[in-house]
Amino acid sequence: MPMLSFPGKKALRFAGDTSAAERDADLAVLMHARNHVVLATESAGAATPAETAAALRAYLRIIYASELMSGSKQQKLRFAWRDSSDAGTGTAKKKDKDKAAVAAQVQEHTSLEAERAVAMFALAAELARAAAAVDRCGTEGTRRACAALSDAAGALKAAARARGAADQLCHMTEACLATFERLMLAQALECFFERAVAGGTQPALCSKIARQVSLDYQEVSVKLGSLQQQQQPIEKSWVPQVQAKAAYFHATASLHYARSLKEEGPGSFGEAVVRLRFAVSVLDAASGKTGPLSKKSPCTAAVRDAAARLRREVEAELADAEKDNCQVYFERVPAADVLTALPALASPLVQPTAVESVLREADGESALANGGAPTIRH
Repeated sequence: MPMLSFPGKKALRFAGDTSAAERDADLAVLMHARNHVVLATESAGAATPAETAAALRAYLRIIYASELMSGSKQQKLRFAWRDSSDAGTGTAKKKDKDKAAVAAQVQEHTSLEAERAVAMFALAAELARAAAAVDRCGTEGTRRACAALSDAAGALKAAARARGAADQLCHMTEACLATFERLMLAQALECFFERAVAGGTQPALCSKIARQVSLDYQEVSVKLGSLQQQQQPIEKSWVPQVQAKAAYFHATASLHYARSLKEEGPGSFGEAVVRLRFAVSVLDAASGKTGPLSKKSPCTAAVRDAAARLRREVEAELADAEKDNCQVYFERVPAADVLTALPALASPLVQPTAVESVLREADGESALANGGAPTIRH
């Protein structure tokens, strides 16, 4: 299923006169690295997310290594950014009517602390875009997407710590940054689940991972709804998309749990049947007139198609399980309301990447993208 990416920020050329700053050796290095970011972002489609991320990493390495943070030299520069309207699922993008107004907003500041926060947010957005563009048909693709999403979460966490003077900018509030971070981690765990299934992981563990993905998406759905109530510029399709994924993975968790019960043999078959029935009911509820998978929902067709395939898979297993129970096991099928809650993970399998690792030069990044920035080594 497609991944969500959030609108980032595009670096603009410095506002105002920079002649005094150009004569300062420390500021000249900073300006040189930032120019690479501007070149990577000012022409739409000119650079890939990976190339833009490389330029942002190099720029941020200089900021982190700089001694300008506590000085007054930085005030010689007026940093400028523009909100980007590039957001979507990686395969299908929807743009709200207010996107043009958001994209037109230009933000200026002289604080290097604010600049660090905005640049880190921009890096997170590019990493999310890169993850959304990855082909996850193979295990290497899911590994790369999972790593990029974890890096994006780490960059958002770092942006939240440094936001300071940037908290009045679009999507830079504490609530927005925390919500986007949770979204990135939920999607990273979804990739982890895909790897687990492809690697032949036992159904019981697959069920726990899927249930955790569902719970994480439920949490993100609530947070996104709260942001919309606060009039934050959140794309309208996000909430139903996240709700649909929550339902999908709840049903998936029930399917894998039923498989683990069937592997146990006699004594567990009756519960396996009702778990499969419950999975069907979850998908039915999500596909109702007001559900996130309904035809009127702005949820993407790819998610609906995935849910339809899952339903066919569950129904086929349910038919076989009911037949086996009637002809072989003869076990009582309990009512759904007496079932215990599906177990989830006891500890997280994905976490935000530490900022030192996020900023480390990625394999294949060119020296030009480095912009003369020092490379972090451990």
